[in-house]
Amino acid sequence: MKHSHIFQLEQVSAGYGNKTIIHEASLTLQSNKISVIIGSNACGKSTLLKTMARLLKPTSGRITLDGKNIAKIPPKRLARTVGLLPQSPIVPEGISVADLVGRGRFPHQAMFGGWTQKDYAAVTEAMEIMGITDLSNQNIDELSGGQRQRVWIAMALAQQTDILFLDEPTTFLDIAYQVEILDMLTSLNYKHDTTIVMVLHDINLSARYADYIYAVRQGKIVAEGEPSKIITKELIKDIFDMDCVVISDPVSKTPLVLPKGRYHAVTASDTA
Repeated sequence: MKHSHIFQLEQVSAGYGNKTIIHEASLTLQSNKISVIIGSNACGKSTLLKTMARLLKPTSGRITLDGKNIAKIPPKRLARTVGLLPQSPIVPEGISVADLVGRGRFPHQAMFGGWTQKDYAAVTEAMEIMGITDLSNQNIDELSGGQRQRVWIAMALAQQTDILFLDEPTTFLDIAYQVEILDMLTSLNYKHDTTIVMVLHDINLSARYADYIYAVRQGKIVAEGEPSKIITKELIKDIFDMDCVVISDPVSKTPLVLPKGRYHAVTASDTA
């Protein structure tokens, strides 16, 4: 079982150069839960996640882990608690699956120390969780997109952090792989109490898999809460500028967003 942590943003602003992307964001992560950040393209979702993971330095405000400013926590020590899978990780050339997953153990190893039994066990468990044990000796370049994504997530799992950030872990995958990845992450959360925070594009998958949602518009958190309480046609209109109907998903009983779009406009005029 993972430890519970208090991870907070207090009036955090961040961006690139002179351009501010995130404006005075404040939140407290839901410990041991799955949270999803949603919003339109270029609204600041990934920038918010990168700032939380300390890839970007806030221009104002502060981020704390158990009351301590994360800017003052040594990187290797922070990496034992907080893990990150970026949006488009770079694949090292000619590396095997097991070697790449093993790189997740770096924060736990001494500078001149070798691998311990705990390191081997963590890599084995991570590969088992993601169903890639039979791929351990294969070269990453030989894998499909879905298999490769499972390897990257396994590397993050091998780090054995209590908090895991994932930036669009299902992007460019077909629907079967998307569901498979999200089911695996749900199982990880259930079995190990890992706090998971993801950026997802698909609003319906977000509503189905998230315990908690943060909705972002133009760099500001405009709504947060359980999907059943905040996913409404008004919120979807506000953050995506899209007219829709929200019904109950017949399978998961979570909110299901049905866009109206052009088809609705044409049929409505035809029947008027």
